[in-house]
Amino acid sequence: MPMVKSLEIVHQQLMDIAKESNRLSYTKYTADDVNELKGRLREIDSQYSEGTFSTDSCTDTRYEQEGLAQVVNELEKVHKTLHVLLYRIEGRQ
Repeated sequence: MPMVKSLEIVHQQLMDIAKESNRLSYTKYTADDVNELKGRLREIDSQYSEGTFSTDSCTDTRYEQEGLAQVVNELEKVHKTLHVLLYRIEGRQ
């Protein structure tokens, strides 16, 4: 699916976090490991406001940026994955 350049950057950051969280899920990870990923995710979250991502390179003023729905969906999935990882740590204690 096509997406504007600014969203491609956000998309790649989310995919990197998703890959790292997947890798972590197969190891004996710690809360610090997950919290590091959550920090990276918070940085992405801080760019999302009122239904759009505001980045320095964002010049697209259309109502909805191409690819926005996909990126928002990915953002939600990564949040859920990190939540599950933290939940599993609580279960191990």
